[in-house]
Amino acid sequence: MKDAVKSRLLLIFHPAGVFFALAAFTAAALPWLWLLSLEDPRLAHARLGLFGFAGTAICGYVLTAQKAWTGRQPPMPALFMAALALGARLTSLGFPRDLWPLMLLSLPVALMIPWPVFQARRWDKVPLAMVPLMLVAAEAWLLDRPDLAGLLPVAIATLVFIIGGRFVPSFVTEARRRRGLGALERPPLWLGSALLGAGLLQEGILGTLALIAAMLWVVVHSLDGLRLGQANRMLCLGYAGLVPGVLAIAAARSGMVPQLVEVHGLTMATIGPMILAVAARVTMRRPAGAELQPRRRHWGGLGLVFCAAVARVLAELPGQTPIWLTVAGIGWSAAWMLFLTAHLPALLKPAPFPVLSAMRYEAREPS
Repeated sequence: MKDAVKSRLLLIFHPAGVFFALAAFTAAALPWLWLLSLEDPRLAHARLGLFGFAGTAICGYVLTAQKAWTGRQPPMPALFMAALALGARLTSLGFPRDLWPLMLLSLPVALMIPWPVFQARRWDKVPLAMVPLMLVAAEAWLLDRPDLAGLLPVAIATLVFIIGGRFVPSFVTEARRRRGLGALERPPLWLGSALLGAGLLQEGILGTLALIAAMLWVVVHSLDGLRLGQANRMLCLGYAGLVPGVLAIAAARSGMVPQLVEVHGLTMATIGPMILAVAARVTMRRPAGAELQPRRRHWGGLGLVFCAAVARVLAELPGQTPIWLTVAGIGWSAAWMLFLTAHLPALLKPAPFPVLSAMRYEAREPS
């Protein structure tokens, strides 16, 4: 076993290591972007938050997943791909309206991610593998229509709904199997996706009812995992962040709250907790023959993300003092710095196997 551990690549050379670290650094810096003298700070903030933070984390997850699906390495080293992603973010600050950094730096990364999936002919995984390309297209669209930036958090939250709706039940099912419990019948993902889609596309009472039904779908799929180990509890709490995000959509649509409440509800209460809950699994404790155990820093980070989301929403409500904006920024940055205190030291250690879960009964060390 010791020889097998030594034979693994250091975590810094693994997509989950370097991409999640880059996403966390971006998240920690995001609230203070307004202090810089930028040509278009609002557009730069949207690009860094939606694509620099969320997009980088999604790429790290998909790269990690495609290696498990295909057994193939990406055509470019993960560290080099992350360097391109970092270059794309830095140039977007200096050239917020230019398309060339996106085409020169982000597009090659997005093209390389699905390539092993096509080579292995895993056609069932192609839609998820194409998500990074969709993000590049969405960012290019944002440059052409910056006035529609408010729609992008909804789109990325929909990705969280669908991607999380696939892997959260798989982790919960494995946890039940470890305990000798039978599988539970749950409403299928297609039904939840259809309810969410109907709620987003249909206004009025019918749309609101569909959004409520989609929230109930999330709750049903999250409750069982809360009692199946600490790692699954954290994952399901992260996935349950969709509930306040969808509530914010319904409230903004009805005029109860400003539009920015919806935007920050989705980015900070939905996207942020889900990314942290997944990325933290890389550095959770791994007792022999047992399930993953989150560290106190992971729990502290998750709690701070949710608190920052509450403060940021309060900052947008009429009559509130500006202090809530500062509280939100400090809480959000502190959450990701806590995450990095666990993640950065692990980068120079062998990557765990499996990276995002405990060893399954049937799993074996790769040759």
